[in-house]
Amino acid sequence: MIEKKEFEAVFRHHYDGMFRLASRLLADDAESKDVVSEVFATLLDGHVDLHSPTLQGFLLTCVRNRCINVLTRKRKAAEANGLLALNANDEDEGEREQLSAIRQYIQEHLPDLSQQILRLRYQQGMKYREIAAALDVSEVTVHNHLSQSLKQLKDHFKSLGYGIV
Repeated sequence: MIEKKEFEAVFRHHYDGMFRLASRLLADDAESKDVVSEVFATLLDGHVDLHSPTLQGFLLTCVRNRCINVLTRKRKAAEANGLLALNANDEDEGEREQLSAIRQYIQEHLPDLSQQILRLRYQQGMKYREIAAALDVSEVTVHNHLSQSLKQLKDHFKSLGYGIV
């Protein structure tokens, strides 16, 4: 168990550097604070030596890796938003047909849970944690369904020669 005073000392000593790194990578203060908080939350499990000479490097590596995960999720979300866009006002006829084909494929080939997760994520903009709570599943389940569904969509439409992916 980590002692409160030790943890507070580590927090005070390393927070600013960790936050600056996250801010540089994410360019979003709120997300940067979240990332740094998540890293500190993992320290509470007690499996990290707070007196290690490599602690600073470990913490900065954790921040960098979490930032990469956030950026990867954003990129995937942007790709999926392009696939599941609801606003067809600016789309030409070909794009509307593609969007219709995507919606039809989702309805006909994906399990109900995957369909629900896709709708909550890309139509309602919910976060993984919110989706997990709403559907009473784990965040890992949400992540797995999203990644498998998107892969299945990409593979299907690539095989048809669509340039939408």
